[in-house]
Formats: sequence, structure tokens, C-alpha cells
Amino acid sequence: MDEPVRLAVDLGTTHTVAVVRRGGQEPRTLLFDGTPLLSSGVFVDAAGTIHTGRDGQRLGAAEPERYDPHPKRRVDEGTVLLGEHEVPVEQLLAAGLRRVADEARTAGVSPQGATVLTCPADWGQPRRNVLRAAAWQAGLGQVRLLDEPIAAATYCMQVLGQQVPPGGCLGVFDFGGGTFDVAVVRREPAGLRVLATGGLDDLGGLDVDNALVAHLGQLVGVRDPYLWQRLDRPLDGEQRRERAAFWAEVRAAKEMLSRASSAPVHVPGRPEPMHLTRDEVERVAGSLVARAVDETRRVLQRAGVEPAMLAGLLLVGGSSRMPLVASRLHARLGVAPSVPEQPELPVAYGALVHAMAPALGGPVQAPPMGSPAAPYPVSGPFGAPQAPYPVSAQFPVGSVSGPGPVVPPPPPPPHMGPQQPVPAPPVRKAKRRRPVRRAVLATVVFALVGCLVATVTQGTKWLQRTIDDAKDGLGSGLTLGNGDAGDTGGDGELTTVHTVPAAGTGAVGVGVGGDTAYYAVASTNSTEVVALPGGGGEPKWRKKVAMEPTGIRLTVVGDVVVLDGEDSATDGGDNARAVLAAGDGKQLWKKVWENRVDVAYLGTDAIVELQDSHSSHAVLRVDLRTGKEKWRRSGGDEVMVLDAHRIEPVQQWVGEKGGTVPALEGAFSDAFTAKTDTVVELSADEGKGAVVDAATGKAKSSGTLPLQDETWTVYAGLVIGVQNDEVSRGRDVLAAYKLPGFGRAWTLPLPSGQTVERVKPCGQNLVCAAVDADDQSRTIAVNTATGKEAWKVGVEWSDDENWYVGAAGMVFGRATFGPVSEPRILKLDGTQGEQLPDGSTVEAVQGGRLGVQSAGLVNSDVAWQVFVADVGGKATKGVNVGADPPEQMVLGGDLMAVVTKDRKILVLKIASLK
Repeated sequence: MDEPVRLAVDLGTTHTVAVVRRGGQEPRTLLFDGTPLLSSGVFVDAAGTIHTGRDGQRLGAAEPERYDPHPKRRVDEGTVLLGEHEVPVEQLLAAGLRRVADEARTAGVSPQGATVLTCPADWGQPRRNVLRAAAWQAGLGQVRLLDEPIAAATYCMQVLGQQVPPGGCLGVFDFGGGTFDVAVVRREPAGLRVLATGGLDDLGGLDVDNALVAHLGQLVGVRDPYLWQRLDRPLDGEQRRERAAFWAEVRAAKEMLSRASSAPVHVPGRPEPMHLTRDEVERVAGSLVARAVDETRRVLQRAGVEPAMLAGLLLVGGSSRMPLVASRLHARLGVAPSVPEQPELPVAYGALVHAMAPALGGPVQAPPMGSPAAPYPVSGPFGAPQAPYPVSAQFPVGSVSGPGPVVPPPPPPPHMGPQQPVPAPPVRKAKRRRPVRRAVLATVVFALVGCLVATVTQGTKWLQRTIDDAKDGLGSGLTLGNGDAGDTGGDGELTTVHTVPAAGTGAVGVGVGGDTAYYAVASTNSTEVVALPGGGGEPKWRKKVAMEPTGIRLTVVGDVVVLDGEDSATDGGDNARAVLAAGDGKQLWKKVWENRVDVAYLGTDAIVELQDSHSSHAVLRVDLRTGKEKWRRSGGDEVMVLDAHRIEPVQQWVGEKGGTVPALEGAFSDAFTAKTDTVVELSADEGKGAVVDAATGKAKSSGTLPLQDETWTVYAGLVIGVQNDEVSRGRDVLAAYKLPGFGRAWTLPLPSGQTVERVKPCGQNLVCAAVDADDQSRTIAVNTATGKEAWKVGVEWSDDENWYVGAAGMVFGRATFGPVSEPRILKLDGTQGEQLPDGSTVEAVQGGRLGVQSAGLVNSDVAWQVFVADVGGKATKGVNVGADPPEQMVLGGDLMAVVTKDRKILVLKIASLK
């Protein structure tokens, strides 16, 4: 491909956007039916003719079986059945790209061999090859592929002028119509690199529209049930057109509410419009946006980047227009996002800017700090790819499209002279609602030094000033100067019994059970699992499993080892589970394990919740030795948002005989046990509950249980949670219902405007609730017998707080997804216990013991240590793990397994705690 790029295409799940450059003119977006957004949907008529854009949408409304609104989601399926026609996926994608090519030619731009296409950063070669084949069929010839986060980050830096220092990081939050994607991009000397990606394929603007339609539909149904039945379940073409018109009205009102506080919604069949307010949208869409924000936190943690360390957070995708998105991100992350006026355009614009760099004589760098936004170009040729994602280059190796084998691209084209800059749309910043923390713990800063400063020496000086300024008692917990970093734990003994290098670059995971530690390392088409004796010596066994996941979790349940693999390439990209015998490593079974969550382990059986609204939710009891279901209890088909759950184990106080409650992220667990004879089911849509026999799956009893399915637990003979809107509209009420009949035991109303973010047991007769109340946010402990508040702890961010309980106390701190930062040890009466060193982070909790990481400085070098503490205040000495914080820590019995940043597996034995 030897021509300069003249066309950039962002082929989205719901819409496609294209930007063209003609000669020395400014780049501009192509228009399709008068709009820059081309519907990505495809309609195939009876004759086999393919229709795209608005035509496809109109035809699809009458014959939905012939219409695929999101062909990009089908990239792995090979062919798609539309009506009686079985259409290859690349042909569906080619239809939209061909429409783009035709419009480009109409605008006087030939796209042949001069096009860059964007794609998700986590797409592997099979998916990229489908996209290349589609481009070839569309007449685009050889195309360059560019990761979408790289394109968006280029736009942010080069067009919006966002200042990003060398080593600095940008967050890219892409909230589109059909999917949500998030990535962390780092500026390196060689260019831009994607550090981590994530996303939710079942979350997008359409899901927000669906929730708003359901909300308004309830109101329509109360006034005119027959009308709502027509709109909700159309029976003929006319009713389907009315349904489509109603959806279009709701979508238009939602978009208007990004600029106004109220918007009319015209309902087909009613003379007077309804009105939708911004408050209603935020209430209805709040849980959906919360899922996106939570996923953003996960990706930041995966990248090893604290939110405060981001140089910027760019919101792209049409659904990012909702003010709720920016405000929630700012409230949770403390970062004010940048929101372009047209958030659908940055990826396509950024792709064109990035691709033009070679034509303008690259390499060139981002604008100097303090300078205005640069025009073209962006990063030029950068070096070889490195894990986990390649550095941005002129174009990725192997990015030529065509029907045949992929071949490397030719050298970059010659210098073409300067061009005009892309016009930058106005940008609005989210208003700050809460102050950002004045100081960041020095431990975290140095863990992320690569994203902040160019040299360690500069960082050391900054760190010293930070410590000198910390007059308010924060303290660093670090040692400065010569010699050792200092032991950050106590006086107990923690000895290293194994140090094993993990080969390759694949995913690594560790687990502990009894006197054995286990580790697993993924490689091409297989994952090796190894058992290491806790006393040292040679491995007990090594076994390979046909699984190639991107993430690994090992759980020991009785005499079996459960291997869970995320997005396994050998399993069609789905999550997979394999179970091995703990004694000899024999593989007992393996299967796809998608949308399944373990709720409790009863012996070597697992109570599993299947969370799949497409095939109906269900609860299963699975024999982990055989993989067979002992029973299945079908549930509803409601959409479950993040943290929503249908099944809860009946938790018991520490030491009571029972099963095991699975650890969060495989590493964080309370010391409670689970009753082996019953679990509790909540059908939130119906407002009903059932006590389910764990042996048979049949209901022992049932009754009204008016609780929200995001915030509830079962403990001390009670089901405790937040009442739903049917019982308590406009106010959060914490309520307890007795087992087995669900008679109400007590209620605890909160002041108006205060909300409960989390409910969990926190003592022998106590349940705690995290309460969000702005300056009065707190965690309260409630006596389960009386419903009265027993104690409370003030917090800054209630939705971040979590706690893990042992027999003598609990660790409490900021812990949305597991790791507990700013940890405090609390006694069971809520008073302060012995404290961990400042700057520590709790990375694992099991049985009241804590796996802790902390850092110190030797001269200008960072030295990280790990140690084990308990909630009673005793601890071991620290063990050095290198210049970076560990990747994973897992506790079990007297062992702790650690994965270091340089891919070493450490097995540490707890000899004593003092």
C-alpha cells in the first residue's frame, strides 16, 4: 500500500463514521442520508439484495427476520441467516463499507488502497482478517488497520491538544449505541501503546433506550393497557411501525435531555405527548451507567493505573452525550472527562490523523507540554510490537486486506507536504462535584512512575517533597536513603519455599488449597497447571488443558482444582472451565462456562447462578467432580445489571459447620460459612422470594420479598436488603425479612436523598450498609435482632467502601473490585484496631488473614514487599518481590502464592504471626 491515506472509517456496532481528505483541503466527514452516522445494520430482501443505512432500517422494521442491526457483533459466526438467505459475515460488513466507498467517490476521493479502518484493540488476527476480507469485497483494496483506542487517543492529543507527558496515560471511554469499550493508552517514546482494554458487549445506548421505553411503557400501560400491548408486542406491520416510531421518540427525547431538563415524547395513538425529565433518565439509566463506570475501574486496575494518575479521560460514542455519564465518572474516579460535542467522530478523525503521519515525514511527537494543539502529524514509525498490545506504528504489520494470505505492508509513502489541521469540535468538561484528594499516597505514585515522570530521580525529589509536606499525619510508610527498604510487616516469619519463572507471555494464575499451591500458565492452545508442595521440593504433578485464556483463576474446592479461563481462544472466545483432581492432576471435565457465577460450594458441589437474559436465568447445582447438573431451577429473563443477583447463600457466623462462600476475584473472602441445606432466591421483577432446598432445587417456601436485586444478603436467619420502589418510592429503606416465610422483621429508613450502595454481614449479629450521603457518607452496622444502628464509620466515598470479616475483626477500606486501598483494621464493635503501614494495599483476604503489599525506596529505586497480617494486628515480616507491585496474591491455610510483575511464581509459607 503505497498511497497516502485519504479515507478513515470507524465501523461501529450501531453506526459507521467516515472522514475523507481531498488534496490540501481540511478533512471532513462523509454524509449518509444527510447525517454523518451511517447505520451499520444490513437488510437482505427476498431477492437477496442487500440494503444499508436508513433504507435498511425502514425495511427491517417491517421484516425484522431479514435485518441484522449489529453485524459487527457477528464477526465470529461465519454466516448469518437473514430470512431464507445465509449470508457470510464479511459480506454484511462489506455492505456498509461499500456504501462508504461509494460516498467517498461521490465526494471526489478514491478510497482504493488509501483507507484506514479502526477495530477494537483486543481483536485477534481471525477477526481482523474478516474485516480485511470485507474491505476487499467493498472495493477498498488493501487497507490499514488501527486500534480504536489509539485513534481516539491521537484525536485527544493532536486535535484537542490534551497534554500527556512521556509515560503519561489516557483513558478512552467508548459508549456506543450497541456496545461499551474502555481502554488505557500510554504515551511512550516509541508512540502510543494500549495497556489494557475491557468492555461490555451487552451495554450500549440501545440498552438505555430499552430501559426508558420500559419506564414510559409502565406509565402508558396504566392509562391504556391495550395501547401499550400494541407498542410492546406488535402483531402486524402497522403496529411494528408504531413501535418503531415510539422508540424513535424516546431516543430523540433522550438526546434532547443532554441539552435540556425536560423533553416531550409523542406516543402513537395518544393526542397529548408525555414528558421525560433528565432526573427520570438518570434514575432509569443509573444502573446501566454504573456498569460502565465499574468496568472502567476494572480496566484501570488491570493496567496498574490509579484514576488520579490519568492525564485525561476522553468520552467517545454517542451515548457519552448523557450528562450522567460524565458526572458518574467524575464522582467515582475524581477525573473530569473531556466530552466532544460530536462524540461519534473522534475515532474516525483520529484514525486519519494517525495514518497521515508517515505521509508527512514522521515520526513526530505529541505537542510539547504547554504548547497549543498541534496540527498534523502524529506518531510516526515506532519499533516492534511488544506485549500486551503493539505500540502504534505507521500501520500494523500484516494489515493488508485481500482474499489471499496476509502480507506485510510496503514501505511508507514519500513526504507529501504539510496539510491543514482537522477542525476541533468544541469540548465541554464535566463540572467538578467533589474535591480531588490533595495528596496521593507515594506508594501508588511510584508504582505508576512510568505514567508520570521521565526519570526515577525526578520522581524521588517529588516524593521527598510530598512526604515533607504531609503534615496531616498521612505518612508514606516508605524508607528513603541507603540500605534495605525496611520490613513493612511485623515480627512473624514468612519464608519462600518456591520461586518459579512462568514461561512465555500468556496469562498466569495461582491458587492455594491445603498444603499445596497451584499455578497455571497459558500458551498457544493449552494451559499448563502445576501443583507445588507447600513444604518445598519437586512439583507433585504437571498437566496441560486444552484452553488458551486471556485471564486465569484457580480455585481449590475439596479434592478438586477448578481452572476458570477468561475469553479462551480454543473455546471460541468464550469463558471456559476445566476441573482437575487435586491429588494427581487428572482432568475430570471441561466445558464452556459463560455467564455463570459460583454462589456457594457445598462439599465438591457448586451452586451456580446462570445470568443470561437471552436464554433465561437459572440456578444450578453442579457436581464439580463430573460437571453434571444435579438440578436446574429456571428463572426469569429480566436484564441483570452489575451486582444484581438472583441467588444468595444463607451465610453463618465464623466457625459454624457449612459450605464455602466463593472468594471475590478468587482472592477476597469473609470467614463466614454457608448453610448446606438451603439457598434463597429473589425475583426482583415479581417482588417475590423463595427458600430453595439445596439438595433438590425445589422451593421449600415462598412469599413476598420486595427487595432490589443489587443490594441484598442472607444472614442470621434474615434476608436483608433495600426495599424496591413498589414498597418505598423515593427513599431507601433497609429492611429485614424472616426465613422461611419472609415476614418482615424490621425496617431502617434513611433520610431522603441518601442511598445504600452495599449490604454485607460484618459481625456475629451485625450487618453493615454503605450509605452514600455526600458529606455524610458512612458505613453503618445494624443489629440483626433489633434493626437498630450499632455503630458507624464515616467515609469519603461510600460506593467504594468494602469490608472482609474474620473472627476477631475486619479489614475495611476502598475496595470496589477486591484490592483494599487505604485499609483500616476495625474491631467487631467498629473501633479502631492495630493498623497496617501507610501506603499498604490488601491484595488477598482469607479466614481473617490478609495478604498485603507495600513499598519502600532504596536510594532512588522502588522496592516492593509482601507480608501476611491478620485482623487481630499480628503480621509476618516482609518479603521482597522486586521493583514493581505483584500481579496477583492468593492466601490459603499457611500458604500465600504470589505472581510478580516479572512473571515469577512465589510460594510463601507463614511460619508465625507476631
